[in-house]
Amino acid sequence: MQKPVTYPKVYRVEEFARIFKLSAEAVRSLIHKGEIPAIHIGKQYRIPQDVVDRYFAQAIPPEERGFGMWKQKPVTSLTYVNKRRDRDHHTPEGFLKDMAKGE
Repeated sequence: MQKPVTYPKVYRVEEFARIFKLSAEAVRSLIHKGEIPAIHIGKQYRIPQDVVDRYFAQAIPPEERGFGMWKQKPVTSLTYVNKRRDRDHHTPEGFLKDMAKGE
């Protein structure tokens, strides 16, 4: 039996405008300028949930996004990345397989 296909939530221009307290015309203008990625269907646009999430993420201060940890004990980004790599035992193939599973 096939799994039912699930699609990401999408917003109409008016819904996106209401969420961010903008006019629908302003949102359409930003879409035309390429500042807001959107799916063009006929004469309408749909804005995917991940676009909404990205805009909200930009509004969150870095400390709330987890970057406050650097204040306690500064470490260079290269050192941090190398430590993370040392702890991660995934092969590229294993990583892609896990991503496909949704883990």
